[in-house]
Amino acid sequence: MERYDRVFEPLGNFELKGITDKSIEKLKNLGIVTLYDLFYYFPRNYEDRTNFKSINQLKEGEYAVIKGKLFGIETLRTRTRKTMIKAKVSDGTGFVELVWFQMPYLKKSLKMGDEYIFIGNVKRGYNYQMTNPEYRKYAESKGVSKEILPIYSSNKDFNQRSLRKIVKTALDSYTELFQENIPEEILKKYSIADRKKALKDIHFPKNTRDIEEAKRRFAIEELLILETGILEKRFAIDSMNNEMYVLEDNKNLVKKFLGNLGYSLTKAQKRVVTEIYKELNNGKIINRLLQGDVGSGKTIVAVIMLLYMIENSYQGVFMAPTEILATQHYLSIADTLLELGIRVELLTGSVKGRKKDAILEDIKNGKIDLIVGTHSLIEDNVEFHKLGLIVIDEQHRFGVIQRKKLREKGVIANLIVMSATPIPRSLALSIYGDLDVSIIDEMPPGRTPVKTKWINSSSDAEKAYSFIQKKLTEGRQAYFVAPLIEESEKLSFKSVQELFKEVTRRFPQCRAGLLHGRMKNSEKDEIMHFFKNHKLDILVATTVIEVGINVPNASIMVINNTERFGLSALHQLRGRVGRGIHPSYCFLFSETDNDVSKSRLMIMESTTDGFKIAEEDLRLRKPGEIFGIRQSGFSDLKFIDIIHDVKTIKMVRDIAYEYLRKNSGKIKNTHLRIDIDNKFLENL
Repeated sequence: MERYDRVFEPLGNFELKGITDKSIEKLKNLGIVTLYDLFYYFPRNYEDRTNFKSINQLKEGEYAVIKGKLFGIETLRTRTRKTMIKAKVSDGTGFVELVWFQMPYLKKSLKMGDEYIFIGNVKRGYNYQMTNPEYRKYAESKGVSKEILPIYSSNKDFNQRSLRKIVKTALDSYTELFQENIPEEILKKYSIADRKKALKDIHFPKNTRDIEEAKRRFAIEELLILETGILEKRFAIDSMNNEMYVLEDNKNLVKKFLGNLGYSLTKAQKRVVTEIYKELNNGKIINRLLQGDVGSGKTIVAVIMLLYMIENSYQGVFMAPTEILATQHYLSIADTLLELGIRVELLTGSVKGRKKDAILEDIKNGKIDLIVGTHSLIEDNVEFHKLGLIVIDEQHRFGVIQRKKLREKGVIANLIVMSATPIPRSLALSIYGDLDVSIIDEMPPGRTPVKTKWINSSSDAEKAYSFIQKKLTEGRQAYFVAPLIEESEKLSFKSVQELFKEVTRRFPQCRAGLLHGRMKNSEKDEIMHFFKNHKLDILVATTVIEVGINVPNASIMVINNTERFGLSALHQLRGRVGRGIHPSYCFLFSETDNDVSKSRLMIMESTTDGFKIAEEDLRLRKPGEIFGIRQSGFSDLKFIDIIHDVKTIKMVRDIAYEYLRKNSGKIKNTHLRIDIDNKFLENL
C-alpha cells in the first residue's frame, strides 16, 4: 500500500489519464495544487436530474427536469443590446417561461409544437422561469439521464464537463490513497460515513441522502482535524501542569497598588483576578484569554497579575501591536509602578543605540522588572533574566509564531492574551480551544454610554456639524476618522488628508492635528501628546487610533465612509469616547445603498453591547473574512456555519477532547496526525 502522505504531493506526480501538464498548471488558479486539493475541491451545488417534475409541482430555487410542448418563441433585445430568446412551454399542468441570452440560433433549432426535455434552475417572477436551460427533443431522447451531477466553482479555463472528468479520473485512480483519518471508535459511535465512500458520494452521488451523509462526514472531519490540533497543545501543557514552580505568595505590592487606584474593582475584574491567581499560586502554567469589551478594565487586571509575579521574583512583559499603544501603556503604568519601587522600561523599534544596549543589558541582568514593548521584544538579542509572565494586548494582531517566540524566552511560559473584541461563544469554543477563557462582562462605574447616530444625508450632516461645533465650544475634543491615507483614483472615499482640510475649513477656530500610520513614530507621539493634553481640539486620523488611546475629555467620534469598516472596527473606534464624565456621541457618516452596510449601521445605532455586535459582525461577514484574527485554518471551513453550528462545534470539540484524554494527549491515528500537521503547517 502506498504511503498516505502522497496525497499532499503535486498533481504532476500522479498518472492521470487525459490530464495534461497545461491543465495541471491552470488548476492552480482554482487553488488545486496537490491530489488532496483536487479530492477536496467539493461541489458548490448539484444538478439533480432525478428531480423530474410536472410544472404545477415546481418550487422556486430548485433544480428540476420538466417535459413539455413548446409554443410562443420570439427574439428580443435587452437594454444592453444583447440577444434574448424567450419561449413558453406547457405540460398541461401549467406554464414555464424559458429565456436564453446570446444564443440567436435557438430560434431555428426549437420547433413550435414539439415536445422537449428542459433541465435547469427554477426562478419565480410573474410566472415560473428557467434561464439558459439545457434541452433536448423528447422524441429523440431515450428518457433523461437520471443522475445528480456536481457543479464546481470554475473559471474561463474549465467548463463543468471538463472539471467533472478531471475529478472522476482522479477518483477512479487514487481514492485508495485516502486512508481513514477519523479513529474507528468515533466512526462507529457517531455513525459517520467511511472516508473513501464519502469522497465518491460527495462528488458523484446516487441520491440526495448520499450528499447529506458525505457533507456530515466532512463537517465532522474538518472540525476534528482543527480541534484535535488545537487541543493537543493544551494537553501538552496540562500534562506537565502540576506545581511547575513555587511562588512565595507575596501580595503586598498588589495591595498597595489597589489601595492607590482610587476606586474599587468590579465584581467581574475581581472574579478574573481570583481565577488567574489560583492557577499561579498552584504552580500551573497559565494559558488564558482575557476577554472584555472596550473599557471593561482588562489592563488593570493584567497589571495586577504582572505585579504579583514581579513581587515573587519574576520579570514581566507587556506586549502591544503598535508603538503608539505600547507607549501609552508604558506612560499609564510607569509612574504608578515606580512609586511601588518597580522599574518599567519601554522597548520598541524607535529605541536604538546606547539606550537600547543599556536596556537589553539590564533586562538580561534582571534589573528591569517589567518591559513594555512591541514585536521588538521577540528579537533574538532580547534575553531575560527570569521571565515569568507575558501579557499580550490586542492579541489577534500577532501571529502564532510571534507568540511562540516570546513564550520560549520565559523561564516559565505563563501567557495572558487580551482581546477587546468580544468573541462569540462559537469562536471561543473553537479557535481558542487551547486557552482558558476569562470574560470581564461588566463595565466600571462612570463609563458613559455613547449615543450613536447614522448620518446618511447632507441635511443630517449639517445638523451634526453644528452639534459638534457646540460641544467643541464647550471644551470637549473630537476624533474624525477616515479609512484611507491618500486620495485614490479608484475609490471615491475621502482620504485622511482631504478630511483634515475639510475639518479645518469647517472648524477654523479649533486646533486640529493629523495622525496616520505613515508618519514617523516621533511625529505620532507628539500629536498624541498634544491631543491628550488638550493642546489640540480635534484629531483627524486613520484607524491607527482604533485601540488603546485614552483621552477622557474626547467625547465626539466622527467616522467617515463607515461602509468601509467592519462592525468590530466601528465598535472599537466608538470605544475611544465615553471614557470621561461627559456625555459622548458617535456619528457614522455614510450614504451607502449596500444592504450589508446598512445592516451594520443600524446595529451600531441600536446597541453598544460588544457581544451582540460580535455575533452580528460574524453573521454579516463572508467566511473568508472572519478568521483574520488567528492563523488556524478556520477561513476554509466548507461545511460549518460558525454562528449557527455551535452544537456541532461543541460536539466535535468534546469528541476531540475525549479522544486525547483516552490516549494521554497523543494522536494515535497516523492519517489524522498527518492531516493535522499539514493543516497547521499551512496556517503558520
